[in-house]
Amino acid sequence: MTGEKATAVDPTAALTGAGQLTGVGDQMLTKWRSLRKRIDDLNAKRPWGDDEVGKQFNKNYLQDGDKSPAHNILDVGETLVVAVSKLGPQITEGVKGTEDLDDLTAQWFGKH
Repeated sequence: MTGEKATAVDPTAALTGAGQLTGVGDQMLTKWRSLRKRIDDLNAKRPWGDDEVGKQFNKNYLQDGDKSPAHNILDVGETLVVAVSKLGPQITEGVKGTEDLDDLTAQWFGKH
């Protein structure tokens, strides 16, 4: 496609950026999982105590197991971090797929 609606991508720059994003995403996911484990471990020890105030806190903080406010926030965070960690590889796949399609189109129809 040419003209006003054409989109040009520098594959080398896009792949470089995707590689950087992959590295950052991997680091972010590793740090998130470490933090999540630490939070889960601390919650399992019930640091708020077993007195009436502690029981009330636990009821409002971790009540309903996986549907509790605490778990919900952690699960949403996990979903976000996992999604970010997949961006670099997905961009790489898209750029390489576009290059492959361009090469195939050039074989079929010649370069214009």
